[in-house]
Amino acid sequence: MYMRMLVLLDGSEPAEVVFQYARELSGRLHVDLELLHVCSPQDAGTLPMRRAYVEQKAEQLRVEGGESGYGFGGGPIGQGIQARGSVVVGEPAEEILKYVDEHDIDIVLMSTHGSSGIEAWDLGGVANKVIHSLKVPIWLVPSELGEEIILDRLPQRNLLIPLSGSKSAEAVITPALNLVQRRGPESELVVLLHVVDTAVEGAGMSPEKVEELRTEMKQYLDGVAERVKEAGFVIRTEVLSGDPGRAIIQFTRDNPPQLLALATHGEPGPGGTVFDSVTEHLIHRVKKTPLFLVRADV
Repeated sequence: MYMRMLVLLDGSEPAEVVFQYARELSGRLHVDLELLHVCSPQDAGTLPMRRAYVEQKAEQLRVEGGESGYGFGGGPIGQGIQARGSVVVGEPAEEILKYVDEHDIDIVLMSTHGSSGIEAWDLGGVANKVIHSLKVPIWLVPSELGEEIILDRLPQRNLLIPLSGSKSAEAVITPALNLVQRRGPESELVVLLHVVDTAVEGAGMSPEKVEELRTEMKQYLDGVAERVKEAGFVIRTEVLSGDPGRAIIQFTRDNPPQLLALATHGEPGPGGTVFDSVTEHLIHRVKKTPLFLVRADV
C-alpha cells in the first residue's frame, strides 16, 4: 500500500512537469506528498530562496488539490491529501536516498532531466545513482509527458507490463496492480507483453523456431493473465518478435499506455543494481510515457 510519495524538485522546467503530475496523482491514488529539493553546499547561500520555492509549491498543492477536478469515488481530487516541502543541503543523490530511508517513503517521483542539464540528469550523475540504488519503487516522469496523461485524458487507460518470462520480471505485477486498484480495476486495461528476441547476434533462429517461441510465450502470458483476472482486471496479452527494446517502444507509440511498469533486476554492482539492457534502453528512450520501476531483488 502506497501512502507517502516523495517528489523531487529542482526548479527546472522538467521538474514543473513532475509537480503537475504529482498534483493529479495525489488525488487519484490518495497518497500524501513530500516535496524535496536538495541544495549543494556551494549554493547554501541561496537557502532562503530555495525554501520559499518548495514551501510555495507545497502550499499550492494544498490549496489547488480540491479545485483540480474529481478523482475516483466522486470525491474532490485533493480531498484529505497532505503536502509538505523540505530543503536539505548536501550531495544530491546521497541526501535523496537518506531522506527516503528516514521518512518512510513508499514511492519516489522524479524527472529524467533536471536543471543541471541533460548530461548530468539524463540517467547520469544524480538521477543514475538514485534510480540504481533506491529500494522503493520509482516513478520516472519524462520531460515530454503530455497533458493527456497528466490530466488522465487518454481514450483508454492502459497499464503496460513487459515480461521476460522470469519470476523476477513478474515482481512488478502486484505493485503495479495495487496502483490501479486505487481507482478501481474496471477503469484500466492491463496489457502483458513479451518480445521474442530475434535480434541477438548470431541467434540465427528459423521462422519455425520463432513461431514456436511465440506460442510458448503466449501460453505463459495467458497463464499469468488468468491469475490477474481473478482480481477483477481486464487483461490483454501480446507477443511480438524483434529487438525487445525497440519493439516495446514502438508498441507504446502505437498503443499509448498510461504507465509502463517494469521490474529491475541484475547483478549487484558498486552503484546498486545493474539494470538489464532492455530496461536500461527503455529508461533512456521512452520519452512520453511514465515508467514505474520496481526492484525485483528486495
